[in-house]
This record gives sequence, structure tokens and C-alpha cells, in this order.
Amino acid sequence: MHNGSVGAAGLQVGRRPEREELASALHDSAAGRPRAVLVSGEAGIGKTSLVAEATSGPAATGHQVLWGHCMRFAADSSPYLPIGQLLAQWCRGAEPSEKARVLTGAEHLATIAPAVGATTGQADASRIVPLVAAVVDRIAEAGPVVLVVDDVQWADGSSLDLLAYLVAGFGEGQRLCVVATYRDTELGEGHRLHGWLADVARLPSVSTMRLERLGLADVEELVIRLRSEVAVGPLVDRIFDEARGNPYYTELLVHGAADHPGGGQVEGLQQVLLGSWHRLGPEGRELLQLLAIGGRPVAVDVLERLVAARGGDPDSVSPSLAEATASGLTTVATGGEAWFHHPLVAEVVAGTLTTEARTRVHREYVEVLESSADLATASRASHLALHHHGAGDHDDAFVWSLRAADEAAAVRGYAEELEHLHRACGLWEEVGEEARGRAGRRADLWLRASNSEWSAGEHLLAIRLREDAILRQDEGDDPVLAMRLRLPLSEWRIGCGLDARDGVEDRRRVVELAEARCPGSPEHVQALALLVHAEAWVQDWGAVQHAATAVKMARRTGSTEALAWALAMRSETPPWDRALEDATRAFDLAHQVGDPRLTGWAATRLANRLGVVGRDEEVCDVLLTTFRHLVAAGSVHDAMHASPAYGAAYLLELGRWEETREVLRLLLSHRLSAAMGAVTRGVAALMAVRTGDAAAGRSHLTRARELRPRHGAAGDILELLEIEALADLRDSREALTLAARLMPAQVSATPMDADELLVIAARAAGDLGEDPRGRAEAISLLDEIVELRGPDHPGFECTGPEDLVHPARGALFAADRARCHGDTDTADLWRTAVTTCAEAGMVWHEALASYQLGRALLAERGSRADAASALRHAKDVAAGLGAAPIVRDVEEVARQAHVLLDGASPPGSPTSLTPREREILALVAEGRTNGQIGTELFISTKTVSVHVSHILAKLDAASRTEATTVARRRGLLE
Repeated sequence: MHNGSVGAAGLQVGRRPEREELASALHDSAAGRPRAVLVSGEAGIGKTSLVAEATSGPAATGHQVLWGHCMRFAADSSPYLPIGQLLAQWCRGAEPSEKARVLTGAEHLATIAPAVGATTGQADASRIVPLVAAVVDRIAEAGPVVLVVDDVQWADGSSLDLLAYLVAGFGEGQRLCVVATYRDTELGEGHRLHGWLADVARLPSVSTMRLERLGLADVEELVIRLRSEVAVGPLVDRIFDEARGNPYYTELLVHGAADHPGGGQVEGLQQVLLGSWHRLGPEGRELLQLLAIGGRPVAVDVLERLVAARGGDPDSVSPSLAEATASGLTTVATGGEAWFHHPLVAEVVAGTLTTEARTRVHREYVEVLESSADLATASRASHLALHHHGAGDHDDAFVWSLRAADEAAAVRGYAEELEHLHRACGLWEEVGEEARGRAGRRADLWLRASNSEWSAGEHLLAIRLREDAILRQDEGDDPVLAMRLRLPLSEWRIGCGLDARDGVEDRRRVVELAEARCPGSPEHVQALALLVHAEAWVQDWGAVQHAATAVKMARRTGSTEALAWALAMRSETPPWDRALEDATRAFDLAHQVGDPRLTGWAATRLANRLGVVGRDEEVCDVLLTTFRHLVAAGSVHDAMHASPAYGAAYLLELGRWEETREVLRLLLSHRLSAAMGAVTRGVAALMAVRTGDAAAGRSHLTRARELRPRHGAAGDILELLEIEALADLRDSREALTLAARLMPAQVSATPMDADELLVIAARAAGDLGEDPRGRAEAISLLDEIVELRGPDHPGFECTGPEDLVHPARGALFAADRARCHGDTDTADLWRTAVTTCAEAGMVWHEALASYQLGRALLAERGSRADAASALRHAKDVAAGLGAAPIVRDVEEVARQAHVLLDGASPPGSPTSLTPREREILALVAEGRTNGQIGTELFISTKTVSVHVSHILAKLDAASRTEATTVARRRGLLE
């Protein structure tokens, strides 16, 4: 079922660049290079027709094209609406054996697409997004697939997240093309699509196009085609003046609507739309009015019952729909649902009814729906909430809105949940006490609604609603509830860039309120703990006393939750010898409590302390295990407190790049706060640069700075990521300039943070200093940064026997500083750097250091065999990671020095298998299929297949069985 122009798709005229772009995207997807195309323009401009023509033309030969449509009325009431449609379309056309192959293990998708089949037990909503991605990959294994989602300006939030997840997860070999159309003229201020477009448009393999109105020559060609005449005379000028180059209105005018010109552009166009409707018989006109008030595709048998309930002939429905379809007004999908051929018609036809008539139709829908079981349960509540509201039945609309919100929340449809909760909030003053009792107190409903808004990524709305709830509270309201409303506000404002970075004063006010209204309560403890965090951030060591007070108060309350908050934040204050113990205890207590927000905060505090002592692997485990746990529990935005973007940065540093990709994919598919979104983009930028996609890296950096401008705050990982990406891009001067700007803030945070910045600066200076013309400048810039680091604390100080990271950083700094100075005897320094990086698990740095070692040996006329060995090791490690720039640099040096690189690490050596490959190898050894492995690890079947191929090649094995045998013999499965 396509929305679009009245005529056939082949009536498109002009648009040559756009046609070529779509054809190129289809060609790329067929060749295993996935693409996404975002098509925009005003209503009726021909977006859908252009896409329909492209996906049915020669360029789409062999592609399976699946369509999903977003609906304007009640668009947010049904999570995953267009995704369910395209899955249902595929199910209707698939052979039973193909359905069995693709849908194995995907039974939970029946919650959004009943055509998938029956599901058993309670659906696990947390798996819907990865399951859809896995199903799409399996469909694409049989041939290239095009997913078209029409009118995404009306898309539900869950569908937008899922589309972003698909696009963020594009991988080589994936035969998938995603096309989305939207009306850019209907995106008002604050529309959720603005942020989505800004994020998705900057992902790799995404292109955008905007369709403009047709010129006079194109309109003439279109009129000639439609009328099958060569001489159209003044008719073209008349139509062009009336439709202003809009293809849809042009076609309507040609088909007879020109008999009803309006006085002005807008009025005339409405007349054009109504012209075809007026020419229908009375039964057809009435039926289309009912359909328009339905708000979305309506089952034909529901329309028949509705007509019968109004005293009409239900047998007239099918002939009336046939008449409307012949006039280009409606279409009936294979599944037996009717809707308008173009959404504009629905808007105008709905406008032909008076307010009283609309209310009556809504009430009639209620009567039919309440006596019918035709709608799926998840949609039934949302429809009844909509129609009760339209009928003026406030109590019923309130109750059904709450039920619909519960059902949306059950499938993680946070955007849909908040729409229903907003309706309930708006009805609060209109409903009776019995209905209100379903929601609890007013503050309870406002609290839930604001939490839902935050979870849906509507961060500014969440803040405003929470502030509104605080203003509406009566003095006699529950003081504990009042505190719960206030506690997260400061962190929300900071995350959205509305408050100063620290939020100290705001949190002091909350503490004062707690002392006045609920002294000594767990909420008072939490307020104190959050104040400690803010004060520690700005080096206000009044935090030490506040932390001690919070711990004592927490122990007096006997609350495990309060003690977890107090210990977590005390870990950020001196004396430092107990900080790790405090953070560990807080993390354990938070898990006992089970509160997602507290668990995320505690995880980040523990990660901070582990990072200080160089236990980076444990940092990854704490942050990412917590993140995945909270996401699986449905607390996506609470999971952000576990700082998954920081965890991804650690994964990247440790060479766990497949895991980095999976985390980034999930993060990039959600509407994050400005702060978290910026850091995520910073990690994505560094990842893109290190895998060889410099353009994508720069695009991610641009988006990061749109979300959060530079400010040089202490402990700001985004600044570090940007400087590191610039250094890797060989923008050495800019990297060094920014490093000098950031260094004072890093020193004020911790010397260890400053040391990490020194390593990056030395690498940039080393690159700049390799050219003798830039050496003096490089030395001067690096010396300035070293001086800013200061002599108060020894550089790269090892914090204990478990700390392998700081010695490795010290070795890298020494080697790159010598390179910057043009020293001619650096091989020993690079040899130490290779060894220490390998011991610390800093895989990318190990590869880079080994490359520099090979260069140094060649330059110093050392052993060519040793140089060749170092270069081979660098290439092997870099290739295992996917670090294409290092591989290219190694090959270029080897070519120039006539060094052979055919002696890579032996198959099956521990360094030749990445951590993700070892994980998959263990599952292969258990006899798991690619599909089962993908489900277990939440990655696509295609990704698993690629990993298995790499494993077989590295183990020199011909089959999975042989690979398992070789791996056991070599001790790789222990």
C-alpha cells in the first residue's frame, strides 16, 4: 500500500539527479554496501512516487521491497507501527520454509506484527530492536532488501530508534537499503525528528535529497503525459498557476479538479483535493469521512460494522472503496485495511465534518471497537483512548490512556507511553475521583510522565513537566514525593546544557529543602550525595565533610539505597586510600537495591576509581555489564548513568572493537542528552578514523560540537577524544593547540588524566616534527604542554602492581617525544613501548608502536630481519583490529624499503584472534548455528558469518568442526 500521486509512479518527470542517487543506493546495496537515503520535501511533491518508481524499476531488479507507513492521527499510539507493517508484508509473501528460516527465535516480534505468528509467554520487549535487525539480515541473505518507511515526520519514537539502529549497524557485505521520506515543511520547533535527522544524516552511508517544485517545462511534460495530448495550450499555464509546481495537485487538476479553482493558493488546493471526494456518491463520501476520523488504516470489516451501526448497508462498503480507489483517493492493502492514497486527502476530508459530527463518529467507533476483537490488544487500548477522547468521554479516555501507556511501556514504546500519559495529564481536571484513583496522586502521574519523557529522549519536555509538577504541588503533599520530583532535575539540566557544568548551587538548594521538609530521610541522604558529586567536580573540598555526613546519616536510616548513594559519592573525595573500597561497596549495594538510576551512578563511580589505578579491563566490564543489564531491563536512559560511551572509549583503547561497534550502534539509535550524545559521537569519530573512514570521523566530530561546544572542563573526555581523533587525522597543529588549551583543566582533575593528554600530544608533535621544517614548532608546542602539566606530581606514575596502563603511556610518550626531537636512536624506546602496550592490552597502540619500531630500525640501519618482524607484527595486529590506516602505512614502508611481509603470525596464535572472535569460537565449539550465536550476542547473523570466516582463515581450518579441533589442540578454548 503506497501513498503518493494519483497517477502511476511512471508519471514522474524531471528529478534526474534524485533518480540517479536512488539508483546508486540500490546498486550499492545489491553489491553488499548498505545505504540509507532520506527524501524530504513538502506534501504532494512526489517523494513517495519517486521512491515507488525507483524501487520498481530496473535498478531494483532482484530487490525485495518492503513498505511501512506512518500515520498522522494517533501516530504515536502504536509502537513500531511501520515496522510491523513491513514485517507483515514480508510474511504474506514468504514461502513457509523461508518464514521458518528467517523467524526462528523471533517469536517475540508477534507483539508488533501478529503475522509473524503466535508468541508464547510474556514478550521480552528489550529484544525487539535486535530481533528486527536480525530478521532483516536473514531476509537479506536471500537477496537485497529495500525498507521504505513513508512519512517519518509522523513516525512513532520506537520506530525512529529502530531505524537508527539499523542504519548505525550497517556493515560490509550487508545487502540492505533503507529509504525514509518526510515532510520537512511540517517540522515545527521542538519536533523530535530534528534531532533524529541531525544524528542519522551524519552516519556513514547516509545521503539526503530534497525534492523541489517542478518548473513550468516539467509541469507541461506531466500534463502532456497525463492527458495523452501534445497541444495542451493555455491549460498548462492555468495548472501551473494553480498548483505552483506541486506534482500531486497538478495531477488532481488534470483529472478534473480544475473546474473548482479557489481564490488563493491554499484555498484552491483544498478545493482541488475535495473535488474528487465531491464526485463520489453519497455512500462513498460518508465512508471516507468515517475513515478519516479513524486516524489510520481501518479493517474493512470494522468499517462494515460501523456503517451498519449508523443504519447503513454494510454491503456498500466494498463498492464505495472500489469507487474511491478508482478516483485515486483510497487504497486497500492486502491485509484488508483501507486508507487514503495520500495523507493530505485524510486531512481535508476530516475537515468536512463539524465538531459535533466528529464527536458522534468517535462515539460510534467506541461502540464498534468495544464489541469487536478485530484489533490486536496493544492497538485496541490506544484506539479506544483516542476515540473516547474524541467523543468527550473523559473518564473512559483517561482510564484507556493509562492502559495504553502500560501496554506501550511493556514493549519499550517510551514515546508512545508519554503520548498517552500526556493525554491523561491533560484530562486530570476533567475526570472524577474514581478515574483519578487509577493513576494515584497528581504528582505520581506527573512523575511517571516526566520519567517517560526522559526515557523517550524528550529531555527538555521532561524537565518542563517535572518543574510544572513541583509548581502544582500543594503544601500538604507528601514531602518525600516532593523530593523525588526534585532530585534528578539538576543532572537533567546539566545533561541538556541548561545549567552550569557543576550545578552546585542548585543541589545546595535541594539539600536545604530536604533539611526543612524530610530531615534524616533517605531522600535527604541522596540530596547530600549529589551535592558531594557536584562539589568534588569543581574541587570544592567542602565535599569531604558533606560526604562524611551523608554516610553517617545513611547508616542511621538503615536504608541500603541511601548507603549506596552516600558511599558512591564519598568515593570521589579524599582520603583516596579508601575510595576504591567505597565505590566497590556502593556498587554491590546498588545491585541489591535494583534501582536503575542508582546502579548506573554507582557503576560510573567504581569505573572512575578502577581507571585511576590502571585497571582498564575491569572498567569495561563494570560499565558495559551494567549498561547491558539496564538496557535489557528496559531502562535505556537510566543505563546512560553507567556512562556506556566512556565504556566504549575504553573498549576502543583495549582493541575490543566489535564490542565498541555494538555499543555505539545502540547509543546512536537512541535520543541521548546533549552531553552523552556528544561523547558518543566523539568515540564514534575516533573509531571511524582508526578504521580508515576519515570523512565519517570528521562528520561525527562536527555533530559532537553541535551538541556541546568546547569548554575545556576538567575531566571532559570529549575534549580528549577530539584531540586524539585530530592527531590520528594528522591535523597535528590543531591537536596540539587544543591540548595546550585543555591541559590546565586536566591537571586540576587528576595527574593521570593529564598524562593521557601528554601521550596524545607527543604523538601529534612526533608527526609534525618528522618534517624538519616543522620540528622547531613541534618541539615548542610540546614543551609548552609539558610545562602546563607541571612538576608537582611525577609523570606516568605507576599506582601499583596491577597498573600496566601508566607504564605503557610513559613508554609511548618517551618514544614519541624523541621522534619529535628528531633523535636518531629510538628503536629501544619503541621496543619498550611495544612490550608495555601489549602487556596493558592497548592493542591499537601496540600496532602503532610496532610500526614505528620497524621504521626506526630501518632508519638506524639496524637488523632488517628485526625491522621486517616488527612491521609484520604491526600489520598482523592492525589487520586483526581492522585498523586500515596502520596497515596501509606498514605496507607503504615495506614497499619503499623492499621488506617482505609474508611471514604473519602463525594461524591460531592468541594475538591473531580478536576477543569477539574467541567468544564466537567458543559458541561454535558448542555447536551453535550462526543465527543462535547472533541471538545470544545481539549481533546480526551476517556479522557472525563474517567472524566465522575470519576464524576459519586464521586457524587454517576448512570447517567449523576442524576449527574446533584445532582450537582445542592449541588451547584456545580454555
